Amino acid sequence: MKSAFVKTPLLAHYFAASSNRLPNQPQFMLKCEFLQPSGSFKSRGIGYMITKQAIKIRSEGNKLPHVFASSGGNAGLAAATTSRALSIPCSVVVPESTSNRMVQKIWNLGAEVHVYGRNWKEADKFLKESIISGHNPSRTQVIYAHPFDHPLIWEGHSSIVDEIIDSLKEQKIDLKNIKAIVCSVGGGGLYNGIIEGLSRHKLVHKIPIIGVESKGCEVFNSSLKLGKLTEFEDITSIATSIGTNSISKKTLENALRYHTKSVVLTDQEIISTCLRFADETNIIPEPACGAALHLGYYPDILYQALNSDFTPEDVIIMIGCGGSATSYNDLASLFSKKILQ
Repeated sequence: MKSAFVKTPLLAHYFAASSNRLPNQPQFMLKCEFLQPSGSFKSRGIGYMITKQAIKIRSEGNKLPHVFASSGGNAGLAAATTSRALSIPCSVVVPESTSNRMVQKIWNLGAEVHVYGRNWKEADKFLKESIISGHNPSRTQVIYAHPFDHPLIWEGHSSIVDEIIDSLKEQKIDLKNIKAIVCSVGGGGLYNGIIEGLSRHKLVHKIPIIGVESKGCEVFNSSLKLGKLTEFEDITSIATSIGTNSISKKTLENALRYHTKSVVLTDQEIISTCLRFADETNIIPEPACGAALHLGYYPDILYQALNSDFTPEDVIIMIGCGGSATSYNDLASLFSKKILQ
């Protein structure tokens, strides 16, 4: 099966000094998912699921596969990217909060794009009730690409752990020195994949995960506090490409079982980090990605989350999840608006 994603490098990254540095600063390693075909980690899970299902449909030989995806942006772009590579039709519904930049990117890949609803939940309902229902079932077979809640998506995302372990071995870094993996959390697809990958390597009880969200879409944090699934009526954060109204049931089960740590940041903190990272690297992270990167600049947050001291030999894995929704000018404009509020 031709892979819908590529192996990305795990690189030592030196976050610029801040006033919140620890006496014994850990090392940081950045998993560069912005190099994926769609520009984000979504190529792993979404791409893997679509590819596997498309091959099955084609092998049966009776119908033609057609991808239908709902998304805040990056999952839809990953679906369109994979569909283009497989030469199969793709229809994507995004909410009104999705940037014109992202809508154009999806359309440029040949996908049919619809903009509907205030949030992903409303866009997904429209996809199911108005778009999928209109296809010809006698000729086409539906591949429904949920942005995060499907076992094949988690399986695809779990490959990120395989690659991290391979890279650490190549760089002769002992797994015992890995103190945490930091990732942004939306609906929980990437998080579930990391848990699955760590479980496969018998590391799930040894390496904690810190999930980071933006205030206004912190449904993961809220669900953890309540010990049950919760749902937000609306997303008020700027991190619209990753923000969802709810997390998957599997995400909450994993988080409670493995005592996952949760961090919530303000939009202003995240935008500042995105601009800082872009200035230092010439890589433009969107806010959903910047949430995880923020902890590299402020390791005292790591200390508080893990309740643990660090040594210079300790290593923190940062998932640079990528994203294609935001330009540098967008970030600068968002920062100005937040400052004026």
